[in-house]
Amino acid sequence: MTTTLKQNLLDLSDFAWQRLRGRVEGLTDEEYFWEPFDGCWTVRKTAEGFSADWAWIPPEPAPFTTLAWRITHIVDILQEERTATWLGHEPAAGDGELPVPESAEAALAALDQAYDVWRRRVAALSQDDLDRPMGEIAGPWAEHDGTAFALHILDELIHHGAEVGTVRDFYRGVRAEDPFAAALAGEVTPAERPALLAEAAAAQRWDVVPKLAGLGFGINERTADGVSAAHLAAGTGSLDTLRFLVEHGADLSATDPRFGADVLGWAKWFKQPEIVEYLETL
Repeated sequence: MTTTLKQNLLDLSDFAWQRLRGRVEGLTDEEYFWEPFDGCWTVRKTAEGFSADWAWIPPEPAPFTTLAWRITHIVDILQEERTATWLGHEPAAGDGELPVPESAEAALAALDQAYDVWRRRVAALSQDDLDRPMGEIAGPWAEHDGTAFALHILDELIHHGAEVGTVRDFYRGVRAEDPFAAALAGEVTPAERPALLAEAAAAQRWDVVPKLAGLGFGINERTADGVSAAHLAAGTGSLDTLRFLVEHGADLSATDPRFGADVLGWAKWFKQPEIVEYLETL
């Protein structure tokens, strides 16, 4: 069966969204408002609530924007009225205009709601909506069809989502921490950070995995991306670690959300013949 254009747009939307949503897990208020340089554009408290810095003609070069600004911008792009009206539809009752998020928690909730609005609007489109020029409502883009506009919104989601991930990497880099050392020192417990053993596998800190298991960190817990330590050991060819995990009750049948593959599937996908041979003997 031929995949429709609309389904391709939905699939790409979901892929970009899931990648972004995974990248913002664990966001704190400190990080949300972090300004690494003077003159950043951000979200600020006003007499009416919170608002994002903005100008019809921004300075050149453009100011560095905080995570608060970037996430608010993505929320606006996805749920603004034009993602319905320019495509020949009316916003659903209750879509509304989301307030500028005043905290990291509010920002993640706003992202979820805005993406739900965008996805519902794309799912409601017909092929004619995608093929038809948008007309006068789109101003200088009147002759562009609905597909071009949908792809523009997706480009905004993808490139601003990549910026969010980069800022999070930057923040983590200048505030480097070693949660594994903290756990080994008794400063972090399994209750406080249950997926730490999986995080150690993701960081390829194979020396730490057995020590964390000995402290009660779960063998079958998963990273924010839904991947277990066994998946990661299999995919990277870390046979000694995989043996340890198997001997301590690793669930080899669990599948990951990205590939829908079990641990053996990861070994095959990432071309780890020694791991495949070991798993097939179990």
